[in-house]
Amino acid sequence: MTSKPVFPDRVRPVAEQPLARPGVDRASIGLLVREFYSGVRKDERLGPIFAREITGDWEPHLEKMTDFWCSVILKSGDYHGRPVPAHLKLKDVTEADFSIWLALFSKTASELFTPEIAAVFVERAERIAASLKLAMFFRLGSSASD
Repeated sequence: MTSKPVFPDRVRPVAEQPLARPGVDRASIGLLVREFYSGVRKDERLGPIFAREITGDWEPHLEKMTDFWCSVILKSGDYHGRPVPAHLKLKDVTEADFSIWLALFSKTASELFTPEIAAVFVERAERIAASLKLAMFFRLGSSASD
């Protein structure tokens, strides 16, 4: 008779808590989003990608991204989108583009927040980027010879 392994000491990850700090609110997150996307729009690699996807008024996208980051940082529940399908349709995005995105995001967060608070934003952005990269570029069963 074989026995199944039992993991009684298995620890479930603790859910992220809202970042409840003075100066971290919808207004400051909205400023982060607007400053970040201003940099994105000026970037020689990312700018054209976003310009193809967002034509005309950027405000709806900026508000959606503010909702997204409020949900990530404050756990507000404001965001109701689906980021993976939105990014899967971007056929000209490469894995290297995420490094550019993260560098711009990190720079912006560091300019607007204390190092401790900026680190929380950046850590969550890194996890989001890793998740999106897996969804966009990892294919089970693919290899270099495919």
